[in-house]
Amino acid sequence: MFATSYANSGGRRLFSADGLSAAKHRSEVTTGILESMHLELASDDPLLGRSVLCEDTKGVVGHCEVPASEMRSTLPAASAPREAEICLWLIERGTLTVEQNNGIQTRFGPGSALLCDVAQTLRGSWDRARFSFVRPTRQRLVQLLGHVPAARARSIEAIDHLALAPFLASQLGTLANHGVALGSDELEAVLAGIFQTAEALLGSVYMSGSEHGVDRLQLVHRYIQSNLHRHDLSVVDIARDTGLSRAQLYRLFSSQDMSVHATLREMRLLKSLGYLNQPRSGRLSIGAIAYACGFSDQTVFSKLFRQRFGMPAREARQRMALELPIDVTRAPRGMTISQPGA
Repeated sequence: MFATSYANSGGRRLFSADGLSAAKHRSEVTTGILESMHLELASDDPLLGRSVLCEDTKGVVGHCEVPASEMRSTLPAASAPREAEICLWLIERGTLTVEQNNGIQTRFGPGSALLCDVAQTLRGSWDRARFSFVRPTRQRLVQLLGHVPAARARSIEAIDHLALAPFLASQLGTLANHGVALGSDELEAVLAGIFQTAEALLGSVYMSGSEHGVDRLQLVHRYIQSNLHRHDLSVVDIARDTGLSRAQLYRLFSSQDMSVHATLREMRLLKSLGYLNQPRSGRLSIGAIAYACGFSDQTVFSKLFRQRFGMPAREARQRMALELPIDVTRAPRGMTISQPGA
């Protein structure tokens, strides 16, 4: 049996191949999965079994079965470290033996949750295995972490100890077993859950330690800063895309001088002030600057700007053109100001 399903809504595409009669298509899907991670297999056995590949604007999700085979990287040797390309792998069946950068071999069996940097040269072997994976886009990683993650000491490392790993495994199993039968809306819901869990899991990896709360707050600040242009940016978006619930997000800001709403407004106003201070900003109207900073209503922007800085935006532009200072640390009565991320 062979089945291929496409769900194009929202930029999503899903491919699925299954069965002996679909050997060519099965090989194509599996080969595409491996190529997306700069990998290839060398095996005497054909690529048979089930495979699923789903492409989404947030990244790629897949599932495939591999025969006993040698795995090698298709990346050329690099003279300098590459930026990390992070994947999450979950081994459902079989084993993976990997030769780490230090030459030591590590074996991972069924149930293993792995963090993989596919920008590093991976070498290893599969023993008749089935695995699923999630690979966020570079843009999503930057939104999540505030920067492109640096190369880790190991190309592959176990993250089974993290509490969210079993939840991600369950979600990926649902996609692997039922993905081809899902409609567009159902596929969207499943993928949203997978990416939310995967991103929260990555947040746990990169934001662990005694200063977890501080790191989380900085992560949220960086995310907001990167998305100030979005007029529809909401608390729901901020929480979801930084791996938090709304309750967790509100608790995170409960000890701060400003709420998450006030922080978003403050960052937008400071960004508008930065625009006004640019030599070329004279070519932009106040309305255009307001819009670029996420304010869809110029009247609301003008009122907030005057309240925050004690003068209209046009006057602030004139003052800065004359190199007259504007005190951004002072605020009107009843408004407390702190620098986001400080």
